[in-house]
Amino acid sequence: MLLKYFMAIVCYIAVVSYSFSQDSEYQSILFKDELKKDADAIVRQDSMHIEISSYKDMEITKEYVITVFNKAGNRYVRIGEGYDKERSIKSIEAVVYDRIGNVVKRIKKRDFKDRSAVSNGTLYSDSRVLYYDYTPTFYPYTIKFVSTVKTANTVFIPNWYFISGYNLSVEKSDLHIVYNESDMELLLKEDNLEAYDIEKEITTNSIIYKARSLPAIKSEELAPEFPKIAPKLQITSNHFNIDGVEGYAGNWSELGKWMYDKILINRDQLPESTVAKAKALVKDIDDPYLKAKKIYEFVQEQTRYISVQVGIGGIQPITAEEVDRVKYGDCKGLTNYTRSLLAEVGIESYYTHVEAGSEIVDFETEFASLEQGNHAILAIPYNDNYCWIDCTSRLLPFNFIGDFTDNRNVLVMKPEGGEIVKTASYLNEDNLMVNQGMFQLNEDGSIDAEVDILTKGVLYDNHFYLETRSQEDIDKFYKQYWNYINNMSIASFEFENDKDSISFSENVKFSAEKYASISGDRIIFNINAFDRNSYVPDRYRNRTTPFEIQRGYMYKDSITIKLPKGYTIEAMSEGEKIENEFGTYEYEISKMNDNELLYRKQFLLRKGSYSKGDYDSYRTFRRKTAKLENQKIVLIKQQS
Repeated sequence: MLLKYFMAIVCYIAVVSYSFSQDSEYQSILFKDELKKDADAIVRQDSMHIEISSYKDMEITKEYVITVFNKAGNRYVRIGEGYDKERSIKSIEAVVYDRIGNVVKRIKKRDFKDRSAVSNGTLYSDSRVLYYDYTPTFYPYTIKFVSTVKTANTVFIPNWYFISGYNLSVEKSDLHIVYNESDMELLLKEDNLEAYDIEKEITTNSIIYKARSLPAIKSEELAPEFPKIAPKLQITSNHFNIDGVEGYAGNWSELGKWMYDKILINRDQLPESTVAKAKALVKDIDDPYLKAKKIYEFVQEQTRYISVQVGIGGIQPITAEEVDRVKYGDCKGLTNYTRSLLAEVGIESYYTHVEAGSEIVDFETEFASLEQGNHAILAIPYNDNYCWIDCTSRLLPFNFIGDFTDNRNVLVMKPEGGEIVKTASYLNEDNLMVNQGMFQLNEDGSIDAEVDILTKGVLYDNHFYLETRSQEDIDKFYKQYWNYINNMSIASFEFENDKDSISFSENVKFSAEKYASISGDRIIFNINAFDRNSYVPDRYRNRTTPFEIQRGYMYKDSITIKLPKGYTIEAMSEGEKIENEFGTYEYEISKMNDNELLYRKQFLLRKGSYSKGDYDSYRTFRRKTAKLENQKIVLIKQQS
């Protein structure tokens, strides 16, 4: 009995001692149910304190504590800070905890790795980053990251995301800004805060925002880009500094004017020999559109893209003369170079900032900030509109920008000031694919096929690059493209890239064994061999986000099917039509003679933004179209 009591006391002492060795604040055992729901990770504390002493003196202190539950949550771990000649890291450290709050690892400044902040494709850059690449060996784990940086570049005041991504919940989010109100005015834009209980306190020289217990927003198929629906605060100053250049701007007109006068000024000088060459290229051309096209093609032939992340804040292009000498540049340098060449042949054009990417992200029309934009393109006025060109591409046709910069608000910089303009849009029928072809169905179930494919719009953008690929890569492309056809052998292919009409034509011949199923005297096959879209969106019991179809498209098919001799049709649908707010789908099958069928299809999917309540209707529409895309015909062998 005495031994029993003695062991109990020893165990009690051990538990107490163990408990005091933990940081109970960072235990990951108990969380509110509403924070655990749909969360890959929970941010325990996200705080940022910004002190702006003057228009050219800013200090930022961050504390970020996150508990990660699974591999997907690792994407929200942030352990690093960038620096350059205008931005220094005063302090940086991190601590890793296990699930009950024990310290697993302390990471000091000396433990962080130092590397370039840009990719290997960048020729030179003065931007660097201190980072720690933590590889977890267990879940859940917690990381606390603390840093302080000091910078003279006040043009880039960080935006504040109360929640920074899907499937991430937040316990505490705090933003505190103190600034010199006699030296500047801070401009704020709140987005999507209405649904959240967020406290704020704004005085003459201080801004405070606090949020608690923010549940995760579930990632759902076709949901808008997260910044469109996330609660966030955008921040900028009307008086700022960037690499020693002072600026005043409270709107896009003023910011564009500042960019034109301070960043682009005197960057357009070219050697006389190059000017003479440009003028010679267009001397027999009167149409300004064709002149601009000729200069664009000259730039494509003479230069190549290499990233260059130097200059004023990384936003100033290298000079046109330097690009001309070395024959390369980044988006900024090549855009400025092309602009300079066009000016020499009498064509006006405007340097333009855009947020590039396959997902459409607009500049905020009522909030001017250099935090927006990651790419430069060129706008050329023509017939009361703009031609748009991406000067980094050696392949894109003139006046075609594809899905990298299409249909979004951008900042066009003019001598008189900046202007927000929408780039070219490729919507609905603009994104066209036409399939015309035939296939011979053989008695053993194999097929011999030939098809002509014509693409336009963003579908052109998805296909035209094929002409630059190897035969092996093209063979792989088509086998993946028609991945519903097994045992395929590509016999031949031919391409025609019409850059004037911006259309791409493909002629492909192939054969495939066992395309059809054979059951006794019957052959069962899918009528749609060349363009089978079986996509059905995921099902959600309780959809939480709206959804978006960003561009839309149209597919048109006209296919002749030759049947094997000695077989007749036992079962076949003659056609069907569906039409609703999301689009239209229509097909018909007609008998041309005893051995030939004609299959025609037209599928239009419309661009649109829809409420979460419309999602089930859209899913039903796609289920129906997927079913019709897989229509089968049953043949039966004639009795002799």
